[in-house]
Amino acid sequence: MTLSPDSVAQTQGPVLELGVEELRDSLRTILLNLDSGLEDLPDGTMRIAYNSTAVFVDVSAQVLGESVVRSLVTIASPVLRDVVVSPPLCEWVATQGWRYVFGHVTLDALLGTGRIEFQHRLLGEHLGADEFEQAVLAVVGTADQLVETLQARFGGLRYTDLRV
Repeated sequence: MTLSPDSVAQTQGPVLELGVEELRDSLRTILLNLDSGLEDLPDGTMRIAYNSTAVFVDVSAQVLGESVVRSLVTIASPVLRDVVVSPPLCEWVATQGWRYVFGHVTLDALLGTGRIEFQHRLLGEHLGADEFEQAVLAVVGTADQLVETLQARFGGLRYTDLRV
């Protein structure tokens, strides 16, 4: 087979061995072992509060072809909200926000202000408990460290500043 952008969709692979719900339940057990304060949100996302941020875990299915489906695990932690979108901020996100072993910084900009998150995605089919746990800890730990640094430089509110 020759590598091509469409090679994943062309590859005949198995349909998910674990459905999204089964994988979510398995990851939920791992998260509960990390922190008993785990919250199940109405949309199926799981959340654990941590210092000035939180970690959100979402499991979804990605259809790549008629018989190819894979599960995606998204691990995300909010860094700042209501940040004024400026050229220096955009430059930092573009040139520095990807320089992490696990994950990258994202900027979601709406009407002049934005939300900064730290995010990492994993394939769920062969995801081991240790790999998942380490990714969760890396994402939430990195986001928590970025809060103070980026707030001092670009302003904005911490995740915990918004909670009432």
